[in-house]
Amino acid sequence: MPSQLGLVVAPSALPPGTSRLTYVRGAVGNPVSVAVAVFAGCIGLGYAGTIGAVIAVLAVLVVSAHAAGYRFVRGYVDRHERNRVKARRESRRVKQLHPTGSARQQHYGELRVLVDELELRDEAEVGRFELQDLLDHFVRIAVDHQRCLDSLRLAGANALPSALPAGELGKSRRRGDLLQRRIRHRDECVRRMEKLSEELDNIDELIRLVAQRIVCPALDADLEREVDRRLWELDEVDAAFHQLSA
Repeated sequence: MPSQLGLVVAPSALPPGTSRLTYVRGAVGNPVSVAVAVFAGCIGLGYAGTIGAVIAVLAVLVVSAHAAGYRFVRGYVDRHERNRVKARRESRRVKQLHPTGSARQQHYGELRVLVDELELRDEAEVGRFELQDLLDHFVRIAVDHQRCLDSLRLAGANALPSALPAGELGKSRRRGDLLQRRIRHRDECVRRMEKLSEELDNIDELIRLVAQRIVCPALDADLEREVDRRLWELDEVDAAFHQLSA
């Protein structure tokens, strides 16, 4: 229907890589369309029996499919799909972090809440710095760090001496070689844990740095112009009064 400005509501082009079928499926299958279809089916059933219910439901589905071509409907479908993908991604992260313990999960939770708040403020900047991907990287590093801890704990590597005792040198050569291998692997595992722990701290600092940049307002080069202009006007007024009183 044309508006006062002579504009009409018309479907616009689909975003690249998105098919019309995707929007039709999202428009027809969303909770609002389903609820309206059920309500219309109940009314149709009450007035015209089974045939009326089928016709009413089909009518709602056809209208929903047609509405999939409009901008606001596509926007709703896009937001719903993004939230669904985000929820699935978050569920996968939480599942992966489960063996790492409550402390690591709490650390991740703080960073995730921070990233979510930044998305509300400036989604473009969060996407530019790929903070969601950085959270995925955090989860992978945390899982690898926990696996190193499990390796040391399950094999009793923490009980190994820092070097092969002199008393072991006179015993079985094979056993001494195995002990040396275990000590060497233990030391490598500890060094790997230190690097992983440092990477987790780096991710934390980077996310917080991006948060500072996004939240902090940009410096206005003309910040003092408004005050200086009014001071100049005051000086001009004082000068004018001085000339009049002279």
